[in-house]
Amino acid sequence: MIICIGNAMVDSLQKIEEEVIDELELNKARMTLVDKDRSNVLLDSMTSPIRAAGGSAANTAYWAAQLGGNVGFIGKISEDELGEQFKASVKDSGLKDFTVFESEDNQTGHCAIFITPDGERTMNTYLGAGAFLTVEDLDEKAIESAEILYMEGYLWDRPTSKDAFLHAANLNKSTGGKNAITLSDVFCVEMHRDSFVEFIKESIDFVFCNEEEIIALSKKETAEEAFDYFKKEFPNLEELVCTLGPKGAVVVSKGEKVHYDATEAKVVDKTGAGDYFAAGYLYGLQQKLSIEESADIANRSAAHVISEVGVRPTKNFS
Repeated sequence: MIICIGNAMVDSLQKIEEEVIDELELNKARMTLVDKDRSNVLLDSMTSPIRAAGGSAANTAYWAAQLGGNVGFIGKISEDELGEQFKASVKDSGLKDFTVFESEDNQTGHCAIFITPDGERTMNTYLGAGAFLTVEDLDEKAIESAEILYMEGYLWDRPTSKDAFLHAANLNKSTGGKNAITLSDVFCVEMHRDSFVEFIKESIDFVFCNEEEIIALSKKETAEEAFDYFKKEFPNLEELVCTLGPKGAVVVSKGEKVHYDATEAKVVDKTGAGDYFAAGYLYGLQQKLSIEESADIANRSAAHVISEVGVRPTKNFS
């Protein structure tokens, strides 16, 4: 089984014109953590939002399951309307549901996502209950049985969820499983760079990232320099999987770097592109496919999700 651990969120997506970015004082094309009040202001500004279960690792879990993978998700929600919506989405998607309820007075996490005409997504995330994930919330039997444990870097932002992250990784390793991490966002990498580097060296087999994130982690000027840094600094890493947007992706494995072209797509909304790419690649790993075959599914998955608004595509996958 693939077990994904991350923030359980409900996304609200709204198309906007470019000038609204300044009007709402948004940080374009970035993920910004916001408090509940700011989140509610942004949600109130939306005129016709599309609402769906989301969260980076949850999106990855969802799509890997849709591809036919055996997948479970661990996260934390509240017993509120958004939490009920998230649970229903997990159930409908065929995922193994290991979500738990938060006892404190926090809403289920939600993300206000604004999409500009160029397809860029600007995310404003209120972590809510998801930020309170603890070691005690983990389903240890599920983690022990996982072939691959996939964790989102966003969980590093709070000490208790970071502890849960580390415990899960150690537990999975102890039973022969593989650990994977997504670096999540440049903001996240810049906040936690040193501890990310240490964690990757000690516990990680697969790293998923984009071009900006790998440059931030390596403190290099270019992606090429960053790839060389990874080869040198992380000799025990099985695979580095780095997306390059319309340029495709690069996989570094056993010191060899190979580029894979992107699948052509009309970009409508970039939300979830990296999540779906990771899902396709993880599915390939679970099915014991080659790197080339896994990268192909990953690129096609990313193209699929960006061709319409939201992270639950309605078109047929091909």
